[in-house]
Amino acid sequence: MLYDLNYKKLALLLLPVKLRRARLATFLYTCILPVQRLARTFGTFRDGTDYRLTHNGQVCHLRAVLNDQFDLQERRIYIGEVDELPPNTLYLRRMARFLHTRPRPAGQPLMVNRRGYDRSNLYDFAVVLPAALHGTVDESRLRAVVNLYKLASKRFLIVYK
Repeated sequence: MLYDLNYKKLALLLLPVKLRRARLATFLYTCILPVQRLARTFGTFRDGTDYRLTHNGQVCHLRAVLNDQFDLQERRIYIGEVDELPPNTLYLRRMARFLHTRPRPAGQPLMVNRRGYDRSNLYDFAVVLPAALHGTVDESRLRAVVNLYKLASKRFLIVYK
């Protein structure tokens, strides 16, 4: 509200009453066109910044942002849990005990160190999209939006159901 100005009216009001003629008013209107364009650009920037500041990495806010960006009409995108994967088990003869390791996708090597493992999954949460959106959603843009709002240490997976 503070930045919403009627620039045409302002220019006309700042013109002395004796000089208010149609030609001079038209000339003033063309002179203030760049100012109006800059004001519109600033307004869209301000609105985008306000939107980014009011939404954060909470599940409810992240879900709202994703639905606003990718499924505005039906709002079917939600944030879900990732199923617990069974750990791989290693037996250390020297220590006479078992170690549970994180499972790896096929084709990725299993790196073993001596400190043990935390039995955690590869992903912390899943972004669940309906199957109807498969192929219509730009996944790189979706990843960029989620990376903008999520916590830095969280890992996510995109799932179509």
